[in-house]
Amino acid sequence: MINICASIPAEDPESLRDKINRAFSFGANYIEIRFDFLDLSDMEEALKIAENIREKAVFTLRTPTEGGKFKGNNNDRIEWLKKLAMAKPMLLDIEYSTIQSNDDLANYCKTQKIPVLLSWHDFEKTPPKDQLKYMLEKMRVYSNHIKMVTTAINIVDALRILDLLYENTAESNLIAFSMGEAGIISRIMCTIVGRSPFTYAALEESTAPGQLTVVQMRDIYDKISPS
Repeated sequence: MINICASIPAEDPESLRDKINRAFSFGANYIEIRFDFLDLSDMEEALKIAENIREKAVFTLRTPTEGGKFKGNNNDRIEWLKKLAMAKPMLLDIEYSTIQSNDDLANYCKTQKIPVLLSWHDFEKTPPKDQLKYMLEKMRVYSNHIKMVTTAINIVDALRILDLLYENTAESNLIAFSMGEAGIISRIMCTIVGRSPFTYAALEESTAPGQLTVVQMRDIYDKISPS
C-alpha cells in the first residue's frame, strides 16, 4: 500500500483527538500533527493525546517565517522541540534553517537518537537541479530523513523535483514534491517515481497550496495500485 500522511492543523486538544480518529478512518497511514497551530497553553494536553499514536506520527512546530503559526519566541520553540523529541515520535520535523543555527538542538537530537525529518521549503520557486542537489547534500549532514518542498510555477518544475527524487531517494529516505496547482502531480507521484516513504494530504482543509485531501489521494492510489 502507498502511504499517506494526513497533516492535522488542530487548534485545540479536543479537535486534535477527533481529527486523528477521522484521518485514520479516511485511509491515512500516518499523521502529521501541526503543534504550531495550538495555543501554548494547550501544548501539554495535545502532546498527551499525541503520545497514543506517536509511532505513526510526525511532530511539527513551524514558525511563521517557515509557513507555520507558532506563537512563542525562538527560545520557547527550541524548548518545545526538545519536549516533542522526548515523546519519541516516528519523526520530528525540524527545518534545516533551525537546526543549522542551533548547535545545541542538533547535538541534543543526535545524542538522544531522535529521528529527525529535516525539512526545507522554497515558497517562491523550484530552483535548478544543481542547486537542489547541493541543498540535499548539505541537509544529509544532519539527517538521513529529508523533506524538500518547492513551489511549482509550471509542470516542468514538478518534473524537476521528481527527477531529483528518482535519483536520490534510495540514499536518503527523501520526500520531495512541489506546492501549487502545477505541483499536484509531484505530490501524487513522489511515492511511486522515487518511492518516498509517504506523501502528505489534508484531512479537509489544506495546510499548503495544491494539497489534496486524504480521501482524494487514497482514491487515486487505489486506482493506480489496487490492493
